[in-house]
Amino acid sequence: MNVFPEPAMTRPLFEEPSPELERIDPWSGPKGFMIGGMALPEEQELGQQYFDAANILVESIKRGDWEDYKLANPALYLYRHSIELTIKSLIGPAVKGHDLAALADRFESTVRERFGQEVPGWITARLKEIAAIDPNSTAFRYSQNYDKQLKRDVPVDGELHVDLGHLQDAMRVLNAALVGMGAQR
Repeated sequence: MNVFPEPAMTRPLFEEPSPELERIDPWSGPKGFMIGGMALPEEQELGQQYFDAANILVESIKRGDWEDYKLANPALYLYRHSIELTIKSLIGPAVKGHDLAALADRFESTVRERFGQEVPGWITARLKEIAAIDPNSTAFRYSQNYDKQLKRDVPVDGELHVDLGHLQDAMRVLNAALVGMGAQR
């Protein structure tokens, strides 16, 4: 007995675009993604995609479609990654690494140098709060951080509660502030 339909297992996932895939708007069919080439999003747009995906997950939890504990790490990771990409888009090209505390410091100095302004303290505090739990973008993906002294992965320290509504509200305000700063450029 063949458990998987043959076409699903033999057809490539990544195909060249064809006229059959063209559509008049994003809401009509056929549904699918374009990646690469002219479909490459800017970092801020990519950050917004991760932010929107996090909100969709959170909304599905709030509606009762999914248990909160089953989507905790994906939602936290998507929010964190959206912040990282948005910050990188504001700092400028060639920013590498995932150290959110270092990115927060670099962001502050970039805003000071370019605009002669200070980043509001609550923004930096929020970035560093997240960085304290997930400094290098591994805690929310793998539930562990790399300890440089021990030279091994260690579990996230302690037990912490994240209120879903508060998380979503805080991320919405942070996202709006960062996107607004990007609009000033």
